[in-house]
Amino acid sequence: MSEDLTLGLVKSNRRVISWFSCGASSAFATYLAREKYLTHTFEAVYCRVIEEHSDNLRFLSDFEIRCDLPIKIIGDERRNYSIFDVFNARRFIKGPTGAPCTTVLKKNVRKAYEKLSDIQIFGYTKEEGNRVERFLDANSSVNADFILFDEGYTKKDCIEFIKDLNIEIPVMYKLGYNNNNCVGCVKGGMGYWNKIRVDFPDAFNKMAKLERQIGHAINKDKNGPVFLDDLNVDRGRFKTDLPSDCGFACEWVSTELLKKRTKEIRKLLLKEPANVRERTEV
Repeated sequence: MSEDLTLGLVKSNRRVISWFSCGASSAFATYLAREKYLTHTFEAVYCRVIEEHSDNLRFLSDFEIRCDLPIKIIGDERRNYSIFDVFNARRFIKGPTGAPCTTVLKKNVRKAYEKLSDIQIFGYTKEEGNRVERFLDANSSVNADFILFDEGYTKKDCIEFIKDLNIEIPVMYKLGYNNNNCVGCVKGGMGYWNKIRVDFPDAFNKMAKLERQIGHAINKDKNGPVFLDDLNVDRGRFKTDLPSDCGFACEWVSTELLKKRTKEIRKLLLKEPANVRERTEV
């Protein structure tokens, strides 16, 4: 990337939190936010989930060193930072409106850490306007700055930024996954899980075993549930069955409510200043 990354500086006495996920987008958003906000209370914070690839901590460390910016690691100790603890406790893996792992291990952890006065940075890119809308719909009281979305940066821009820093991109990107989610994300389809079967057979087998223990299959077709241990190796297409990025907008939202509020949210996005969108609880 050769373009000028200078943003308008914003003075603030409030704490500014950039949510770092060990993905390229959140890393770029964190870098831009640190440059943007003139504050002594800037924090980069990572919600740890142990099923994410172990290389994530290497990436986090490299970013800290390269950008001279410490990243605070938090998480749900009661659930051992694990999606499997969540699934076993809930006896449920996912439904039409989402998966409980993100709610418990990311959304709830964020809410426990945040303060009402915080300015919060989220790394949604130009392509993710729908996720911005979903987040605003579900988090009306958050003072959110969608710094990448507002400035028009794409996922490709974020990858290029990481390369420009001379930081090795996370392993999951190298393997062809478009997001740095857990190794074996329950929001992925059949083609995605067949690639996980090849790249991470232990993760595949562990999830297959959990499906049978709980009696709930991640995938289904017109004939009903398709358990992983019954999944044919040629089913699905990897590129079309990839899960979305696992972040704070990956939450349980009523489909009807989302449709009802879409037009309203779009109007708000057009009318409000790009720096920080402040909401009051309805």
